[in-house]
Amino acid sequence: MDVVDLHCDLLLYLARDPKRDPFNPAIRCSAPQLKAGNVKLQVMAIYTETCAECADRGKRQVETYLCLPQKYPDFFTKTNIIPAFENASGFALETEPLKDVLRRLETILTQITPLYISLTWNGENRFGGGCGSDCGLKDDGKELLKFLSGKGIAIDFSHASDRLARETINFIDKSNLDLRVMASHSNFRTLQDQLRNLPDDIAKEIINREGVIGLVFFKRFLKEPRQLYDMIAHGYKLGGAQNLAFGADFFYLEDLPPLDGPYGFFDEMSDSSKYPLILEGIRNEMHLSERELNSIASENALRFIAKKTALTL
Repeated sequence: MDVVDLHCDLLLYLARDPKRDPFNPAIRCSAPQLKAGNVKLQVMAIYTETCAECADRGKRQVETYLCLPQKYPDFFTKTNIIPAFENASGFALETEPLKDVLRRLETILTQITPLYISLTWNGENRFGGGCGSDCGLKDDGKELLKFLSGKGIAIDFSHASDRLARETINFIDKSNLDLRVMASHSNFRTLQDQLRNLPDDIAKEIINREGVIGLVFFKRFLKEPRQLYDMIAHGYKLGGAQNLAFGADFFYLEDLPPLDGPYGFFDEMSDSSKYPLILEGIRNEMHLSERELNSIASENALRFIAKKTALTL
């Protein structure tokens, strides 16, 4: 069964060292692992923390993305990978004029079409408040949303503070913007009380607006592997049978310092090659039809990507 994954950090891994290649299994989303897992479409995050070098780091990852089909044509093509910005700081310094930010983004959009942009990552930047922040949507964030309206690029809530997500939704409606919303790699807070998991009201807004929610495999957002079944059931309860997808968040653990609390991935869902086993577990435990299983594996995400977007699959 084909799989679409809405979030991985392969670009970060490759851009950090020109000697690296996409074949190291420790990446968890290496080229062979993606192939073994039947991942037919992988969204690749352009990730950087908000810092003095963030725009340069974002630029390197854009360049890395563009080179993948040229350097590794047996694994990556223009139709099986899609870029996305995990943090708008990837194209924006904190202190530069907003017109320079938008000009840079305009240039980037002549090179790539990101599936989604998250206004910020954890903490806070010039656009708004991320996970762990009480800050909402800032003036620059409003201007960025207006700039993106009608461009087919979704706004990602996976790292947004609750206030930022709610204020973004309100601003979209109030300003009559043509913007879709989604959560590329989040679970449900009702079942696992972590800030990166979605509260039900925001999850319902994504569902009601025909967005997608990519279920994440990182330990912090699941109590145990079997809780993935509960997350799916809860998504169904919220009306999200046509909105659930996968956003595993596979990345190279050694590149980042350990965080407090659960860290890493369960063996049963530790890399992209495990998708057939994950899907088999869902089939056996939840007794979903092949159509329902296929919806979660790929069809919901593909429908979202194809609808009102400039991306060509």
